[in-house]
Amino acid sequence: MRKRVLRAGEIEIEDSQGRVRARLGVTNDDSPFMALYGPDERLRARFGVQLDGSAGLAIADDEGKVRATFGLFSDGSASLAMVDRNGKVRAKFGLGTEGSPTLALRNKDGQLGFVYSLAQQGSPTISLQDEDGKVRVRLGLAAEGSPILRLLNREGELRAIMGLTSDGTPVIQFMDKKGEPMWMAPEKLPEEFAVEGEPMAEPVPEPGEA
Repeated sequence: MRKRVLRAGEIEIEDSQGRVRARLGVTNDDSPFMALYGPDERLRARFGVQLDGSAGLAIADDEGKVRATFGLFSDGSASLAMVDRNGKVRAKFGLGTEGSPTLALRNKDGQLGFVYSLAQQGSPTISLQDEDGKVRVRLGLAAEGSPILRLLNREGELRAIMGLTSDGTPVIQFMDKKGEPMWMAPEKLPEEFAVEGEPMAEPVPEPGEA
């Protein structure tokens, strides 16, 4: 049986009342998309593929406002975001290019306040940020499983470290504005504390337009 092919720049599907409920087409820049509409003909979901191969899905509420997005990017990273009724992203989960997961939570003004991430080797990190988006507290596990708490000032400079070594020895160190040790116990900082033992949180990629 010979296949039948329908060619068009855009196709609209109507319901029994003549309302457009679905639209399949290509944008002006030749990016394909599929849009789904509610009974009120407001956009409820849209899926599209960009010229670079990245794909995005956007889901809207009954007022037509986008409330959730999912994006897969050409570099292999991915992002899932949830948006409040004011259009502010409040929660975002993403995978970086190396596959490291990151969860970010924002306040009602859209400012980042909490980040949880896992490094590729599985070491977890929690970061707390101030109203300016600066990391002020970072709690994580070093590769050996040692817990480390780091406190930073408003300029993002490390000022204090507290934690336990792999053998359970408690460690504490205070730094001056130049990053030089002011006081520590024990007198020599263990190797696992001398470097950034916990992973830095990767930025969560922004979902591409669907």
